[in-house]
Amino acid sequence: MRVTIKDVARECGISAATVSLVLNDKECRVSEATRAKILRIAAEMNYRPNHFAVGLVTRKTHTIGLIVPDVGNFHFAEMSKAIEQECRNNGYIVILGSYGESDEQAYAYFKEFIDKGVEGIIFAKPMLVELSEKDRQCFALAESASIPVVTFEPVEVQATVGVVSYDYEAGGYLASKHLIDLGHRRIGCLTGPDNMISSVARREGYKRALAEAGIPFDPTLLYEGDFAVQSGIEALPHLLGQGVTALFTFNDMMALGVYKAARQYKLKIPTDLSIVGFDDTFLNEILEVPLTSVTHPADSLGKESAKRMLSLIRGEASYEGSLFPPTLMVRGSSVRLRV
Repeated sequence: MRVTIKDVARECGISAATVSLVLNDKECRVSEATRAKILRIAAEMNYRPNHFAVGLVTRKTHTIGLIVPDVGNFHFAEMSKAIEQECRNNGYIVILGSYGESDEQAYAYFKEFIDKGVEGIIFAKPMLVELSEKDRQCFALAESASIPVVTFEPVEVQATVGVVSYDYEAGGYLASKHLIDLGHRRIGCLTGPDNMISSVARREGYKRALAEAGIPFDPTLLYEGDFAVQSGIEALPHLLGQGVTALFTFNDMMALGVYKAARQYKLKIPTDLSIVGFDDTFLNEILEVPLTSVTHPADSLGKESAKRMLSLIRGEASYEGSLFPPTLMVRGSSVRLRV
């Protein structure tokens, strides 16, 4: 059973109020001998302060909630690690919730974290172009609890929201222009869900690169995926049927699915099909054919989101967003088109 201040006070023969002041390093009129006695007995009894109980009074639990779609996704796993490290370096702990594909679960985490007294929530959910009702309810909960939220895409809500964002449109442009510069004209595009802000932005970058090169946009070269490996497996036969020579996938997980399907179709990457991914996860360099990919720095985004959250909690930061620029890491999966 956890040792309490009352237990320490009973052992010392001193009032609980005095013991509390000493253990919390508050000013009080006690002799140095008495202070030393209290600290010695507390240590002998393995007394540890109950930060949750203190937090109920002070509203300072030094705890931050983190909600992500899938910790099995390399991008979100790396991001979570960076957030946890930055928070821990600043005296905060992180509690994690992974909601899968369930908006109801994300909402349940908001309620649970707020009930546990978190001082803020980092909501790493890809936002929709039209915010869902359940997401609005999440932000309303945070608003009612007067705690800040940090997101990775801008949202229009009443809650105090800090944004740490990324230039997805520029990333889509870089990936597509790279393939165009290599001579490809039939460039397939394996997208994410069409109602996501980040997916729409990447697609617009793809279209801008085509327009600059004078290549007509062909909607039959698009295949809507869901950012999972299986999407890449399912997309490849359709896109091959459209005569593509290159493929831009909106994340590296779907690119891995394309790699797997390419083996089934006896296709060689990049000889038969050039591929560019997105996220630049650590696996890209250890693939048999290393994957060209647009950087989406999970560690930097995670660290910045934690810094932004801590600033909001301390009342130090404005709520203007940060925008991370993309870069392209060129590797063996993309080569000049052979004619």
